Amino acid sequence: MYRRIRRPKDQEEYYTKLTDQTEFGIFSTYKDVFMAAGVLGFMNKKRREFTVSLEGIDWHRFNLETDETLINSVAISDTNDPKLVNTDDDTFDIKIKIFEEYAAGGIEILYKKVMEDPKKALTLYIEFIMSMEAETTAKERNFREIADLLTF
Repeated sequence: MYRRIRRPKDQEEYYTKLTDQTEFGIFSTYKDVFMAAGVLGFMNKKRREFTVSLEGIDWHRFNLETDETLINSVAISDTNDPKLVNTDDDTFDIKIKIFEEYAAGGIEILYKKVMEDPKKALTLYIEFIMSMEAETTAKERNFREIADLLTF
């Protein structure tokens, strides 16, 4: 089955600027932005529903060992339903929608923090990650270790 991961149409500018290597973009791909935004959305409990989306990100760009593990972790933590680890189509759609909505909420946080001063985007991103580390609990740190696999 061919799967695409959705992202809100009104957030195209965020994805474009965060990946613009000719300017101050610090991410290589939309997938990288999506994963970082999903983690931030989840950690900040900011989930945003959306109906209008842009061209989706091909699922084959995601790493099944790290990206899918993180998506599963967020979905299970959000719902307390361990069955979301299953790979059937219905379960996949549920867990991806959860993560898509966290990414939609998290990208606003990510963009605001990182592009506050575009010339210092990478430094701001690293400082932001370090400040979040100082605020996390032991449980969140375990989740964070998974998320760290997805950064640079």
